[in-house]
Amino acid sequence: MSESELKRVLHPHLRKETLKVALSGYLGAGFRRAVLGVTDRRVLLVKSAYWSVRDKGLLWADPLDEVSLADRPLEFYVNGAYTGNTYVRIRRADGSTFRLNPRTNFIGGSDGTRRSVETLYSSVKGRF
Repeated sequence: MSESELKRVLHPHLRKETLKVALSGYLGAGFRRAVLGVTDRRVLLVKSAYWSVRDKGLLWADPLDEVSLADRPLEFYVNGAYTGNTYVRIRRADGSTFRLNPRTNFIGGSDGTRRSVETLYSSVKGRF
């Protein structure tokens, strides 16, 4: 999926904000897909169709300064080989946490996953 597709999904949920980051990711064990957006003021999570990027509704939107990421992402290895799965724990403004796997695609693409994680960590300053 392209960056323009991700931006198109997030656009209806923006309020005169500048979108800094748009990432596709899988939630929990990978059975649900979402689009994460970071603006200059908020972090948004939009539910998406699984096989394509489509807006299925806003899941939540929290102020950027109240959202934080775990100190380090967890990369998943099998027999010493990186699988392309990296799990990031995100704490919301209400204190709840969830796990996001910001993959660029379902199969392969380990370099894209690492770039997505680096982009996310550089845009959200809070840590827990």
